[in-house]
Amino acid sequence: MIARIIAKIKLLENRFNDLSGQKTGYLIVAMSGSFLGICLITYLGFRFETALIFPPLASSTVVLFESPVSLSKVKCVVGGQLISAIVGVTVSRFLGVTWWSIAIAVTLAFYLMILTDTLHPPGGSTAFVAVLSNHSYGFVIMPVLLGVGLLILVALVIHVILINIRRN
Repeated sequence: MIARIIAKIKLLENRFNDLSGQKTGYLIVAMSGSFLGICLITYLGFRFETALIFPPLASSTVVLFESPVSLSKVKCVVGGQLISAIVGVTVSRFLGVTWWSIAIAVTLAFYLMILTDTLHPPGGSTAFVAVLSNHSYGFVIMPVLLGVGLLILVALVIHVILINIRRN
């Protein structure tokens, strides 16, 4: 048993040692950006009492920081989250908060994201939360649009920092 634990520790140590220079720098900066982005959205969630939005936006954070930011990634994050929030609020307005209205909202959001080429899996959670929390259309602006905008802003700043790290 102890031998297995030591072997696993050595494996982790080897993986860490394999991360040379830029890759280690990339990971540190990306993790810092992810932390800052999550701090911003959780602060807003607590401030405006919309904590249910944390999981979908946290998932978007993973998508934005797992690799350099691209225009198509930004389009999918913004489009997917906004479409899903609008669909979720609309469904809750017309059908109420039921198990089947949540299923309809998530499925409809998924369909519209495919049609608009903005597929962003965390958007399904946003549609779910929008129905479950029975918010008004203000939910689309705050916390969804504001949260996504802050995450993208942080991701772009981190991207610029990473470009400068690679140059040096």
